[in-house]
Amino acid sequence: MIVVTDSGPLIHLAAVKQFFLLNRFFQNLLITPHVFEEVVTQGTGRAGSMELRQALQDQWITVRQVDDRDVIHRLIAPNISETDAIVIAAALVHNATLLLADDIAVRTLAMREGLAVMGTIGILVHARLEGIIDRLQPVLDQLIAFGFYLDPAGRVYQDALLRVKER
Repeated sequence: MIVVTDSGPLIHLAAVKQFFLLNRFFQNLLITPHVFEEVVTQGTGRAGSMELRQALQDQWITVRQVDDRDVIHRLIAPNISETDAIVIAAALVHNATLLLADDIAVRTLAMREGLAVMGTIGILVHARLEGIIDRLQPVLDQLIAFGFYLDPAGRVYQDALLRVKER
């Protein structure tokens, strides 16, 4: 099972000390050089940088280039940057079974392209259902405190808690 991830889940899971879930659930994670650049180079000293470096060293995350410029250019849109297009293209070109992304525009386009998509919240819900984390709500609240856009009164937050029977 090949899984491609955008930078969001890497950063957000690291911020709430749940980066290990990526290795637990997905043994063959791919990132693009652009994601590496965003998380490690531009993000030096921030959430995800150290964790991603270690995952690359441990070889459960690998960096893969996408050379198919036609696919990338086809995916670029007003709300989809070239970097976002490259992440989606990586999932398409490498026949990924899943794309990890939090950005709604990326998720929408990926699903339109026939890709299965999961984000940080989905990973945390899965971890709670598997009994890996004891309670979901405190972790969601930590994400919000970190700056993750999630409305505690909103549907995504409430549905996540309902799914794990915390509401």
